Amino acid sequence: MNTIANNWRVAVVVTVMMAISGYILAGYGMKKHFVTTAEVYVESTDGSDPNEKATVAVLLFTSPRMYDAVNNNLRTKLSYAELDEIVDIQQKNGTQILTARFDCRTSVESYKMAELFVALMPGVLEDYGEKAEVRTISSPVEPQYPEYPDEMLFTVIGACIGFIISAAGIIVIWRLDNTITSADNITEDYNVPVIGEIIDLDNEIDYLGR
Repeated sequence: MNTIANNWRVAVVVTVMMAISGYILAGYGMKKHFVTTAEVYVESTDGSDPNEKATVAVLLFTSPRMYDAVNNNLRTKLSYAELDEIVDIQQKNGTQILTARFDCRTSVESYKMAELFVALMPGVLEDYGEKAEVRTISSPVEPQYPEYPDEMLFTVIGACIGFIISAAGIIVIWRLDNTITSADNITEDYNVPVIGEIIDLDNEIDYLGR
């Protein structure tokens, strides 16, 4: 108990500092991922299998022609590799519904990219000669917080790490501390009987009021 009493302030400081470090790491030291999603419905207009048409649309919406159309509307041109990292379009359970996911470093970029793709999808199908109609089911919404990293989560993790380090440090100090703090220490550690104790009168309660 004496070890805890002597070191609890250090433990609190370490825990708080680690929590702050976790927050700073998540807020300023890691790449942010703002994700905007949108869902579209691909309906075949030439009598072909609509699900197959949706499968073709997935490939066309991540094709060089689509990326060229996107780049024509962007101030900063992106390579195909960069766009591949940003855009992910998947067919939902083999249906005509396509889910598009746009992962950018800012919420505005993510939202604008999603809007741009949804607007260009019908034209790209038409350019490739695919007879289909694209309808928006779920419109893009600008994200308010990054999907990763979660600042609160990293703060809690930092605090937990700080607490564990502090607890481990206190245990190590306690195990290495051979200071005799009571008569019981002498009896337990050295197996020597205690004949008497000198009482510290300053720490005793004077019931006589003296």
